[in-house]
Amino acid sequence: MNVSIHLYTQYDQLKSSTHFEVFNTFAESVPESNFFQSAGFFQLIGSVPGYQPFLLVAETASGAMEGSILGVFQSNGSGIKSWLSRRLIIWGGPLLAEKSLDQKEEVARKLLEETKKHAQGKAIFIEFRNFFDTSPLQGTFEAAGFVYKPHLNYLVKTDDEAAVQKRLSSNRKRQIKSSLKLGATIGAPESEQDILDFYSILQKLYKEKVKKPLPDPNLFLKFWKSPLARIFLIRYEGKVVGGIACPIYRNQVIYEWYVCGEDGLVKGLNPSVLATWAPIEYGLKNGYDHFDFMGAGKPDEDYGVRDFKARFGGTEVCFGRYEMVVNKPLYRLGKLGLQVYQKIT
Repeated sequence: MNVSIHLYTQYDQLKSSTHFEVFNTFAESVPESNFFQSAGFFQLIGSVPGYQPFLLVAETASGAMEGSILGVFQSNGSGIKSWLSRRLIIWGGPLLAEKSLDQKEEVARKLLEETKKHAQGKAIFIEFRNFFDTSPLQGTFEAAGFVYKPHLNYLVKTDDEAAVQKRLSSNRKRQIKSSLKLGATIGAPESEQDILDFYSILQKLYKEKVKKPLPDPNLFLKFWKSPLARIFLIRYEGKVVGGIACPIYRNQVIYEWYVCGEDGLVKGLNPSVLATWAPIEYGLKNGYDHFDFMGAGKPDEDYGVRDFKARFGGTEVCFGRYEMVVNKPLYRLGKLGLQVYQKIT
């Protein structure tokens, strides 16, 4: 199939182009469409310091859209830390038109080659985080130099209240009930200070347990003001004790992106559980299809967070990830730096 690839590095550049409307129509029409491959995400993430998105679109000579990839370059901190943490993350891509497998493979191959070219000098490694079954394209990814890594996730249907309640574990039901009985509430942020209070809890979690870099508060302040997102806060005695930042897509899917809670403050109070329950309940009340946990670890590794997520009644899936190291010496150095970071924080 004869297709040409076009690159956009800024949302305004895309919006003023002839591809804007056709891309929006395409990105919403394919079955694998998702928030992280949409123009809305391109606009949102491009306004946040430390994130540099780009969009590749594949079209035929007649102007038909055949595929796209939206990726985000990320780094943390400044100086050498920023240099060694450069990475390209692609959530839920590529999107491909509904054609024969041979045609899909050809378009995917061209998009992957252009992605690799664009990543040269800008990222140390590339990671595709799959939101759907990409097994028919695994050979295409591997031929392009990517390595498949199994990675689990949970999808929670928000179809029917009785069914949702039935799928919840008895322990989760008890924790939700006891938290609400103690007076904990679920609500929206009312001020920037609410966002900063939420961020403070998240920052502590990442420093003490997650042991990975966290985006600066600008992401969450931008996120709060976006119509494409919801932030749910858990309050207890007037204080923010937890919360969750959730992208939403076409009133169909709500995603867990960042979540935290100050558990252990009071017996029977479970802010982390209540924060996770909040978007599930929201999806249920507003006619969403499902809640996406966006990851539950590697299947061959013990992962306490997976056990936590499993009790919310989701279906376990293993869509996996594709990874490629672009610069091996810097990758090894950056990995060593992360190990040191995890030990000293």
